[in-house]
Amino acid sequence: MLQLTVKSPLSFQWIPLPPQWRLRSTETDQKSALMRDFPFVVGRAENCQLVLPDSAELRKTTSRWHCYIAENAGRYFIADGSFDAVPETGAKKPSISGTFHNGRRLKEPEAIAPGDTISAGPWDFKVGEAGIYPVNIDDALKLINEGKRSIIKMEELKSPAGYQRLHELLMELGGFDNIEDSLAHVLAFAARKVPAAEVIAILLENHAEGPAVRLAWQKKQGRVLDFQFSSSLLERLRVREPFLLEPGISSPSRSQKLQNITSALLVPLWSGRSRLGVLYMDNRGKGGLFTEDDLYLCTALGSVVSLQLLMEKQLFLGRLEENLKQYFSANVVRRLVEEAGAGKQPELGVSEKTAAILFVDMQGFSEFCRTHEPLEVSGLLNPYFMLMSECIHRHGGYVDKFIGDAVMGVFEEAGAGDTPAANSSCALRAARAAREMIKAWRGRSASQTGKTIPLRVGLDAGRVVIGNVGFPGRLEYTAIGDAVNTASRLQNLAPPDGIAVTDAVRSRAEKEFRCKKAGLRKLKGCGEIEVWNIDD
Repeated sequence: MLQLTVKSPLSFQWIPLPPQWRLRSTETDQKSALMRDFPFVVGRAENCQLVLPDSAELRKTTSRWHCYIAENAGRYFIADGSFDAVPETGAKKPSISGTFHNGRRLKEPEAIAPGDTISAGPWDFKVGEAGIYPVNIDDALKLINEGKRSIIKMEELKSPAGYQRLHELLMELGGFDNIEDSLAHVLAFAARKVPAAEVIAILLENHAEGPAVRLAWQKKQGRVLDFQFSSSLLERLRVREPFLLEPGISSPSRSQKLQNITSALLVPLWSGRSRLGVLYMDNRGKGGLFTEDDLYLCTALGSVVSLQLLMEKQLFLGRLEENLKQYFSANVVRRLVEEAGAGKQPELGVSEKTAAILFVDMQGFSEFCRTHEPLEVSGLLNPYFMLMSECIHRHGGYVDKFIGDAVMGVFEEAGAGDTPAANSSCALRAARAAREMIKAWRGRSASQTGKTIPLRVGLDAGRVVIGNVGFPGRLEYTAIGDAVNTASRLQNLAPPDGIAVTDAVRSRAEKEFRCKKAGLRKLKGCGEIEVWNIDD
């Protein structure tokens, strides 16, 4: 099998659908383009197998269908111009500037071999042989989160052609930037390489509702949205069976008769000792028979699919964790990610916990809104919210909500499984966050508005209820309790750039902060309480 190579700064990019290469004038590691399907047409047109760059200047030297490479009885030939008739004339058309083979302009098709050069307009290519590289594919196909090898080692493939096909697929998969297209390409690859495979599907284990179709593909049609598989075939593939190969089904079920399924091949998808699902193939309506050689290739493809599914799961859990960190404490995030990783529906049930509650707002924000345009107000709020949130997260808390310019933060008492950084009392961590907010915003507001905009912070600590509150159509994960109400009222009592706290916070924070008694204060809905101010 041949390939084209280019020199820096040129490179190739693989596009899965439709399957084609694109020449890029940017530097990447992809310097070779495998020629798999023939004729291999090179030109500016979007239906070429190798699409060349397009611009008004390049159109003077490069044609839409500039040249093509054809294969005949194991030999390869280069020819100038279009392979098919062009729409405008109904006839084949030569290129605008000619095609050059080893420096000579082509007058008729010529045989090419590794080491030859081909020039199309300003673009130069070298012909090479796509050999089998000394890569330990077995190691490459380790299941990433379990470190377990696949069912069948790649050296068990029956011929060098088996290596070649798998190597071809692995090279092509490097051109994808999402798992969905990558999985679709594996199924399309199987449809091309396994003659009997009329339909191929990835079925995922779903113990509650039975197997679920992750993706299905039909030869010559592409993706199948409403795929019906043979449940009787799945039942025959027991949990610990390495495969199910049915060269010819002797006693077909009713559904197999209806779909004219006479041969099938099923390969399990594994994650360590757990079965993720099944790579399913049958020959419905076509009559081809699966062979032992198909089994070897499809078992290897099953490992590739398993790897892709595990990568998808890890990427999902990673994104989930990053998103949840913005809203929940570390122990809540850890529990939710573990439940999602185990396939459980994460639940945020209501529970009673000890927590410190922080409320902060900007003094004079209402006046600022009256004297400034809405865009200016937004320009002040966005960096303010970002800075407040960063301070809360840095000290082990999470943002509960924004209320106008007020920010509510929650600092849960550390649990047994929390990190050492979270082991300080929740009240102390909240006080540290409040102090950091005031210092950081003092400089930020001055640089942004030309004057300092003071903050006011209120803190309380105690038992609160935390969890999902509301109704199914509108749930909110929040904290409710007397400490929430008290902290909100204290915020209004705090002096400019000051922190007003209850005795519950003062008793935990005074080993690090100097607290000054502000006296008894009557708070609406909270009664009369002792208030303290934390000195800067």
